[in-house]
Amino acid sequence: MNIDAWQISLIIAFALAILELLSLSFGLLGMAVGMLAVAAAQYWSEGLSINRDVLIFAVASALAFFTFRMVFRKRSDQQKLQQDDINQY
Repeated sequence: MNIDAWQISLIIAFALAILELLSLSFGLLGMAVGMLAVAAAQYWSEGLSINRDVLIFAVASALAFFTFRMVFRKRSDQQKLQQDDINQY
């Protein structure tokens, strides 16, 4: 049985997604998306290139992380600080 590099990357992506379900922090979800991008690149190019894979992982993970941060942002993070007037009483 011959296991390709893209299959290992796919297994790692699913493991990161499962760990994300346990942690609920959306940090590992971006890394899971990055590993999916690496698995797709390895599948289409039929090979392993460390430099390419690290670059794809870093860029895709960062984009996914910041996208998820914007989409799943808590509404409490958007409150404006309002100062009370001391002459109000």
